[in-house]
Amino acid sequence: MPRYFLRTRKWLLDHVLHGEDSPHSIALGVFIATVFAFLPIPGGQTVFAVAVAALLGANKLVCIPVVWITNPFTALPLYGLCFVVGQFVITTTEPGQALAQFRELQRLSIFDSGFWQQLLPLLIGLGVELWVGGAIVGVVLGIGGYFLTRWGVAAYRERRRQRSLRRSLFRSQVRTAEAASQTEF
Repeated sequence: MPRYFLRTRKWLLDHVLHGEDSPHSIALGVFIATVFAFLPIPGGQTVFAVAVAALLGANKLVCIPVVWITNPFTALPLYGLCFVVGQFVITTTEPGQALAQFRELQRLSIFDSGFWQQLLPLLIGLGVELWVGGAIVGVVLGIGGYFLTRWGVAAYRERRRQRSLRRSLFRSQVRTAEAASQTEF
């Protein structure tokens, strides 16, 4: 397990933090990926996030791990949260009404045309709440992630620059001291 974390840290340092992209570009990639992570398009989130990041000039590499926030283990609770937020914002269907529609669908056979005629409007009605909730949660968390990432990358790079300056100053002082000691003898 520690080997995985070391490789992940090395990848993060080499390809993201030490890369050529600006802190804004990296943070924009995090924002885009967070928004797509909460939209209910399993399997297509990564493709869409990387495509939009490429269009907007954001860091594409950072999109991949961030989009995987929603994976098979976390999808149900996260999408449940998105549905609740969407249901709070818009009230297209009452929870009891949706439950009644599902019970009515259970009585019908999947081979009955009435089943499919009732299923599509139900899923579309519930899907609107999930999409709206996912968009709201994704944008809110994405904005927070943008500012946190931009600050973190800028702070990391500044700390690294300061450390590099201290090292070069120390090396020049050592060289000066060595040169002075050699001229004394």
